[in-house]
Amino acid sequence: MTHSLRLSPLTAPALVFLFASIAACSSDSDTPASGDPTIPPSTEEEALSDPDALLSGAPDNSTIPEEGKADATYPPVFTDLMKLQSPVRNQASRGVCSIFSTVALMEHLYIAEGTYKTPDFSEQFLQWSAKVELGAFTYTEGSSADQNIDAIHEYGITEETAWPYQTTKWNSSNDPKCDGSKEVPVQCYTHGDPPQSALEAPRFKLPAGRWVNSSDKSIKAFMYGKRQAVVAGGKFFYQAWNHGASPLPTNSSYSAKGYVLYPNAKDKEESLKKPAGHSFLLVGWDDNLEVQTLDGEGKPVVDAEGKPVMEKGFFLFKNSWGTGRFGTQNPNGAGYGWISYRYIKEFASVYGADLPQIKKVPEVCNDKKDNDLDGKLDCDDTDCETNVACTDSGSEYKNTTAVDIPDSDPTGVTSIIEVPEGGGIASLSVTVDISHTYRGDLTVKLVKEGGPEVVLVDREGSGDDDLKRTFAPAEFNGIDAKGTWKLVVIDRAKADKGKLNSWSLAITRCPGGTCANNGTHYESTETKAIPDGSMAGIF
Repeated sequence: MTHSLRLSPLTAPALVFLFASIAACSSDSDTPASGDPTIPPSTEEEALSDPDALLSGAPDNSTIPEEGKADATYPPVFTDLMKLQSPVRNQASRGVCSIFSTVALMEHLYIAEGTYKTPDFSEQFLQWSAKVELGAFTYTEGSSADQNIDAIHEYGITEETAWPYQTTKWNSSNDPKCDGSKEVPVQCYTHGDPPQSALEAPRFKLPAGRWVNSSDKSIKAFMYGKRQAVVAGGKFFYQAWNHGASPLPTNSSYSAKGYVLYPNAKDKEESLKKPAGHSFLLVGWDDNLEVQTLDGEGKPVVDAEGKPVMEKGFFLFKNSWGTGRFGTQNPNGAGYGWISYRYIKEFASVYGADLPQIKKVPEVCNDKKDNDLDGKLDCDDTDCETNVACTDSGSEYKNTTAVDIPDSDPTGVTSIIEVPEGGGIASLSVTVDISHTYRGDLTVKLVKEGGPEVVLVDREGSGDDDLKRTFAPAEFNGIDAKGTWKLVVIDRAKADKGKLNSWSLAITRCPGGTCANNGTHYESTETKAIPDGSMAGIF
């Protein structure tokens, strides 16, 4: 991991802490800050990262050129990027804040590019890709924005639905090797490998990223000139963040507003005893915002004349602690906060990337997926308003008679659907729902009597359970729909068994360019028992 920091004079231990904190992400899982007498403080320990990983190749901030022109000026308040943000997420108890801040940046850049309106990418997949595909930080839960962006740039990540985020750390109940010791294998940090369906899912990428000088003027130049947010990561001070694990008094009002001030001397001293760090997305700023500073006892600071000592100038940031505690009263939305310019300049590194270069994926109008990620599905998408799959409402029929699947029978079983209506097929989909303890045993074919025979699944998925998916084989397009359709299922191995729960057929016709019986689902009125080794399905 490499990070650029502008450093004030620090002791050697403090220097190690500073770098270590970049990927060591504090997570309070929406627990309230102390300072509210009605709610007990959090007792959860913050995740930490190995300082050796964070020190590797970190450029000094002085080597990063300032952004923009020397005489450039910027508006005192800038919140234009708020309309280009995805929802606030919650990293919960895992120390993966840099994963969340990087994915937040990626979603923001996809929204800014304009093709996809509601992107939601998989933090779980990025954690695995950075550590396994890229090979970075295999010995620690943490990571860094630059390595995360490298993984996205080189390999890409999937949508959230392909591999949803798992909120808790793995332990020995998940894998005996994940016993909490210092040297656990990488699967303890990645929650194993992705399911096969995620590995086969489309991946989304970004251009290569770059470091940004952490001075407030340089960050403003980048954000204002490009209209793009940046990831910031750095040293975590418990009292400054009003965190529930702080040994010093905290301020629940400041926490609710999302204020993160420059740490006082006592906070620096105490935080060194329990090093941690945090990463988040900078999305704007306010030069005029002033907040009264607090001392080590949590009391407001005043000068010799009794006047409040104020800190002025804050970046607006998107956090990854959900919306239930931090920033609940922030005017830009729950889960957002304000962090002082001085804090970022002295204790954080900053990383940015450019807009994705997208070859638009067209909406498929009858596959129950939002292919173009514009937030509209199938016929609700305006791209499909003249598509034959959407010019008639259609009907759906299901066979829900469950059939046990005998084991290891090479002849398989055939389940029949009779389609009484003719017409050329514009599109077809077949949906199968099968329960099975080892879907890699299964071969599934769809056969049109007198027409094509298409293998849908041929012993794919290894030891994963169940076979539930919709296929849209194009080989049937153009043929007449009327006739006998067969789903042939074969279980080709011993030991594991399953059950065919249901299957259905959806056909869209376009005779003479006009769709007839569009989207009608036909289904067998009888289901035959499946001999050993037989099964129909999709995964």
